[in-house]
Amino acid sequence: MSESQEVTSEDADTVVKMEKSVTNPAVSTEEVAEELGVSTEEAFELLDESPRPSGKPVGDTHIWW
Repeated sequence: MSESQEVTSEDADTVVKMEKSVTNPAVSTEEVAEELGVSTEEAFELLDESPRPSGKPVGDTHIWW
């Protein structure tokens, strides 16, 4: 994504929906951050604000579905 474009929690939700599949039912905060071109911390905040994806901590990361 270009830096001039504001990334929203809806964008983060869209990434989770796109990345989920039968073989990979959850995505990590890091995967969402990479897809959106933002920091892991910003991706976590966006996902946490989004009404749709559920998440939980797993090891040193957080997963979303």
